[in-house]
Amino acid sequence: MTAIADATPGYDRRAAGSILVAGIVLATLTEAIASAVLSLGRNDIIGDTHATPDEFAWLDIGYTATKLVGFMAASWLMTRTSPRRLIIGSTLVMGTACGIAAITYRLDLLVALRIIQGFSGGTLLVAGQSIIFLAYPRSCQPILQALFAMGSVVAPATIAPALQGWLIDSQSWAWIFFGVVPVALAAIGLLLIADGPRPVAAARLPFDWVGFLLISVTFFCFTYVLNQGSRWRWFEEPRIAWLTVIGAAALLAFLGQQAMAKSQGLFDFTLFRSSDFSFAFIVSFVAGAALFGSAYLIPSFAVSVLAFTPTDAGQLLLPSGAFFVGALLVAAFLMQVRGAPPIVTVPFGILMIMAAMWMLSGSTSESGADDMMTAIQLRGFGLGFLFLSITLIAFSDLNNRNRASGIGLFNAGRQLGGLMGVAGLQTMIDHNVTTNATVLSASVTAGLPAVSERLTAMSAMLAARAMDSAAAGPTAMGLLGRALTGQSTVIAFDTAFAAIALLFVIAAPALVTIKIAFALHAKKRAAQLARTEEPYMTYPASKPSRQANAVSRPDPRAEIVLAVSEALANPSGAPADLDNILDRSGYSTEDILSAFESVDDLIVAIAEHKASLISQPLVRRAHPGTVDDARETLIAFGRVAWKEYSTTLVGFVRMMMTEGARNPALKKRVHEAGQAIVTLKLREFLSAANERGILSISDAQLYAEQLLGLLREPLYQALMLTPAMSLEAPAADRVRASIESFIHGCGSTRSMKR
Repeated sequence: MTAIADATPGYDRRAAGSILVAGIVLATLTEAIASAVLSLGRNDIIGDTHATPDEFAWLDIGYTATKLVGFMAASWLMTRTSPRRLIIGSTLVMGTACGIAAITYRLDLLVALRIIQGFSGGTLLVAGQSIIFLAYPRSCQPILQALFAMGSVVAPATIAPALQGWLIDSQSWAWIFFGVVPVALAAIGLLLIADGPRPVAAARLPFDWVGFLLISVTFFCFTYVLNQGSRWRWFEEPRIAWLTVIGAAALLAFLGQQAMAKSQGLFDFTLFRSSDFSFAFIVSFVAGAALFGSAYLIPSFAVSVLAFTPTDAGQLLLPSGAFFVGALLVAAFLMQVRGAPPIVTVPFGILMIMAAMWMLSGSTSESGADDMMTAIQLRGFGLGFLFLSITLIAFSDLNNRNRASGIGLFNAGRQLGGLMGVAGLQTMIDHNVTTNATVLSASVTAGLPAVSERLTAMSAMLAARAMDSAAAGPTAMGLLGRALTGQSTVIAFDTAFAAIALLFVIAAPALVTIKIAFALHAKKRAAQLARTEEPYMTYPASKPSRQANAVSRPDPRAEIVLAVSEALANPSGAPADLDNILDRSGYSTEDILSAFESVDDLIVAIAEHKASLISQPLVRRAHPGTVDDARETLIAFGRVAWKEYSTTLVGFVRMMMTEGARNPALKKRVHEAGQAIVTLKLREFLSAANERGILSISDAQLYAEQLLGLLREPLYQALMLTPAMSLEAPAADRVRASIESFIHGCGSTRSMKR
C-alpha cells in the first residue's frame, strides 16, 4: 500500500495527508454529536414528541444497538468497497438522517432515523480508523491516532454536551441534528478531495446473514436490558429476564456459528492470537465504564443536585476536553518522538482517573463548578493517557487483513463496557437514594429537639412571608423532607463517584495479572516458533527504527516473512504478482521497507526461510548411524518438502516467474538463498551417509538433484495447471515409496550385511 498517492504531478503529499485526516476527524464528529443528543435533550424531546419514557427509550436503544452491529459488519463492507468510499457513504447517510430528524416530530420516524444513524456511525468509525492505519506507516500512528481520538472519544464525552446544552437553552433540540449536516458536508468534501490508500485485496466473501441476525438479536437484547434494567428493577421484571436469556442464547449461537464458519463469518477469531489485542480488548470494557460512567455522573449530578442549566452542565466538562486533548498530544509525543512504549502511560492514566473520582466523591449540595474543576481536569488528563495507549497496544500487532475486524470488536467492547458502567451506576444511585432516605428519615422524627427547632424556625419564616400559620407547619415539613431527599441524592452520587475509583482499585491488579499471563504465553509461543520454524533463518540487516516497543517485541521481519508465506500458500485465485501478494499478507510497502532494506530482501528472506524449514530434518540428524536413521530422516525431509512444494512454493515460483523476468539479479539471489541451500544440505547428508557406509553414493550432488526432482512433483503439476496433491495419506505414501526406492537404489552391501 502506498502512503498517500499523488493525484497530479506536483501534488503536495503532506497536504493530501492533512486533508484526509481532517476529513476523517470531521466525519467522526458527526457521530459524536448524534450519539450524545439524548443526554441533555431528553425532557425537551419527550415534550415535543408526546412520547412516554418507554417510547423515548427506543431512540437510545435503536441507536446504540445498531452502532454495535455496525462495528461488527464494517469489516465485511470493507471487502466490498474501499474504506474511503465506505466512510463517505456512511457520513452522507448520517448527515441525511440527522437532517430529516431535525424537521420531524413523529416518534416512529425518529426511531427509524436513530437506527440508521447508529449503523452509519459504527461503520464510519471503523472505516476512518482503518484508513489511518492503511495510509500511514506505523511510526506515525501515535499522533494520528491521537487526532482520531479527538473526534471519536473526546468530542462525545466533552465538546458535544457543551454544544448541545447551549443549543437546547438558546434554540431547541432540533438544532443539534441540524448542526450535524454542515459538519457532514464538510467531511464529505474533504474526503472527496483527498486521496485514500489503496484498499487491501481480499476475497469477496458472501455476506453472513445468519451471523448478522444472531449478533443483531444479541446486541438489541443486551442494549435494552442494560438501558432499561435499572428502571424495571432488573430481573424482577419478566421482560428483562427473558431478554437476557434470549441475548445470551443468541450470543452463544453466534459464537458457535462463527466457529463453524471459520474465515467466512463476521467474527475473526485470529484476532485473539495477538496477546496485545486480547489484553486491550479486556481493558476496553474497564475504560469504557470509566469514560461513559463519569460522563454520565458529572452532568447528572450538576443538573439534579446543583440545579445547573443544560448549558452550565455541558460546559462543566469542556475544560476536561482541553486536558484530554493535551494528554493525547503529550502521550503521542512520548511514544512517537521519545520512543516510549504505549504501556508506560497506562498506570498514570489509571491513577489520575482514580484520584479524580475520589475527589468528586466529596462533593456536596453546596459545591460549585470551581470546586469540581480540578477533579474534572484531572479526569480528562487521565483519560487521554489511557485511551491512546490501549489503542496502540490493541492494533499494533494486527495486519491489514484483520485490523478492521479488530477495530470494530475493540469499539464494541468499549461501548458495551460503557453501557454496563452506566447501568451499574444508575442502579447504585436509585438504590442508594432510597436506602439513604430511609436511614436519614429514621433519625429525623418529630420528637427530637433539633427537628422541632428546625420546623419551628421554618414555620416562623414562612409565616413572616405572609403564609397562613395553619399552612406553614405542613409546608415546613415538606421542605424538610425535600432537604432530606436532596442529601440522600448527594450521598448516592458521592458513592457512585467512589465506585468508579474502586473499580480501578479492583481492576488494576487483575489487569496486571492478565498482562503478565499474556506476556508469558507470548514468550513461550515465540520460543516454540523459534525452535520449530526459524532456527536457521537469517535476514539482511534491518534499518534502524524507533519503534515504540521494539525492544520487547519479536523481530518484525520474522512476522512479515511468515505473513507473506501464508499469503503465498493461500492464493485464493488472486494474481501472482508481488503487489497482490503483499496486499493479501496484510502488510504495506511502508511496513516492508521499515524492516528490510528493499522488497527484494524480503523475497530473499522468504527463500531462506523455506530452505531452512525444508532442511531442518537433514540438519537435526546430519550424521545418520543406520539405514533406518537415514530412511526416517529422508522421509521426514520428503514430507516437509512435498508439503512446501504443494503450497507456499507454488505461489512463490509463480511470483518469481513474474518478478524474476524483470529482475534477473533477484532470481539469482533467490536461487542461491533457497534451492541451492536445500540441495547443499541434502548433498551433505548423503555424503555423510556414504562416508559411514550406510548408503552407496557415487555422486552426492547428482543423487540430491534426482531426489529433489521426485519431491517437486506437486510443484510441476501445479505449474502445468493440474491439481497438485496435498499431504494427505496418498501423498504421504508416495513420499515414503519414493524414499524407499531411492534408498534401495543406493543401498550399500556392507550396510545391508550389518
